Amino acid sequence: MHPTFVRPLVPANGTRPPQGEGWLHEPKWDGFRFEIIKDGGRIRLYSKSGAEHTARLPRMVEAFRELPARSAILDGELCFIDAGGQANFHRLLAEMRTRAPDETKLVFLAFDLLNYDGVDLKALPLRERKRDLDRLSRRAKVPFLRQVPTFSDGALLFEPCAKFGFEGVVSKRLDRPYVSGPCKAWVKVKCPDWKRETANDSACSRATGATDRLILHLRALDVVTCSHGRQTRGT
Repeated sequence: MHPTFVRPLVPANGTRPPQGEGWLHEPKWDGFRFEIIKDGGRIRLYSKSGAEHTARLPRMVEAFRELPARSAILDGELCFIDAGGQANFHRLLAEMRTRAPDETKLVFLAFDLLNYDGVDLKALPLRERKRDLDRLSRRAKVPFLRQVPTFSDGALLFEPCAKFGFEGVVSKRLDRPYVSGPCKAWVKVKCPDWKRETANDSACSRATGATDRLILHLRALDVVTCSHGRQTRGT
């Protein structure tokens, strides 16, 4: 069966990240929810509404043909990175309204894998989908592709996300399948002072550097980025 567009999972809104071993937590960038589908040599690009953008992003299409999989569906966030290395939603919006967006400034931040080599992964728990996404991302040589890092302590992650200009934190149950539409297995918590009008003026809100600063900050607290919800302590 050929992979087709999957209506995205929509996280519930929360006031604080959930706690417990059954959750993982990710920093939330401000961009467009995006889905990339590979079917043999054919690549298709969709926004969350199901609108297709394949013809408008030819460089991205060509790059994702090199993804080391016969077929795949990647769920993630499309961001525009400006000259200062900053994720800029307004520039992304402006570019995506043009006939030929500047693709040199685009980055796709992948956080889920819904299909891999012809196998539908949606029924699998997130823990297993993340494992397969990690393996695929490590093998991929696609310049547009980055994998969203995961952390085990949402409360610890939340404060530095605000400090470094992220939109917020998305917390996800490790044992749950992927379902389209609203779902309480994912919870999005926005940083209290974050506003789209001011986020792009923040000196810290940089998609190319904010992740590194975030990890360095957590290492200073003796907590290292985790793999699929498992926390490791520094030595």
